[in-house]
Amino acid sequence: MKQSKSRAFTLIELIAVLVIMAIIALIATPLVMNIIRKARISADKRSVDAYGRSIELAIAGYLLDTGKFPTEVSQLTIEYSGNKVECETTQINSDSSVYLAGCTVAGRNVENYTYGEDKTPQAPTYTAYQVGDQVKYNNVDYYVIKDSSASEESVTLLKAEPLTAEEITTYSAGTGAQTNGNGGMRYHSSSSAYEGSYVKTTVDAWKAAKAPAASEARLITIDDLKSLGYSDDSCIQSGYCSKSAEAPSWLHINSSYWTSSPKNGSSSSVWNVSRYNLYSTGVSTGNGVVRPVITISKSLISSVGN
Repeated sequence: MKQSKSRAFTLIELIAVLVIMAIIALIATPLVMNIIRKARISADKRSVDAYGRSIELAIAGYLLDTGKFPTEVSQLTIEYSGNKVECETTQINSDSSVYLAGCTVAGRNVENYTYGEDKTPQAPTYTAYQVGDQVKYNNVDYYVIKDSSASEESVTLLKAEPLTAEEITTYSAGTGAQTNGNGGMRYHSSSSAYEGSYVKTTVDAWKAAKAPAASEARLITIDDLKSLGYSDDSCIQSGYCSKSAEAPSWLHINSSYWTSSPKNGSSSSVWNVSRYNLYSTGVSTGNGVVRPVITISKSLISSVGN
């Protein structure tokens, strides 16, 4: 009887098989790991979704129990049993929905994934104005005296022209209302303070009649003028400031006009503005016209030329 011979693998064949298996492993391992990674990410996203829905259910329960709308997540009893979810942003919207962002699940980042919508009301935007812009309110010309950004609803204005004699005689209470030129209106009557003066009475009455929507009506102050280009504190201390090169021309009119700032706290003199300079004058002389300053909603004004 003839005996069959068995043939063993050679070393070269074994090495070849190992090399082939290694190549297959190199190709397959990243694919398998990527599948595992995607499955984990998908599971983490589902955990975030489940956590968000749990918060929304807790909001509904809170409303039923208390009749009030929760303002903080800490007020809620959240029934959630999945992997631990923590979010940088957990926002309760006004419609009882939830917005989650920047979340981790069991310490793993769920990158660029959010739950719900961010329904935070957007801040309104307004026209931005710069110092010197000319605008109209009730068909009266004004100049902007403080920058006002697009996020600010109001703007501060200086009346382009002084109050007219008619406006003073019509709207000023009591005596002391005279013409509106030099020597036109006494700053003070029996008091040395701006409060209670004829000028303030006139400005307040003019606001009530001509600019009732303004949140304030006043005279320009020394600080306003400094910010608009008048010189430094040294000339202000001396009691006389020549108009600086930066001071805008629209600040100056033919007649001098009052400010509400006393010179160095004096009870007898206040700062006055003329075409050429800023100077102090005795309050008893009645020297000066009135250019009111108002702060008003931007919705009530229009830019000149519009």
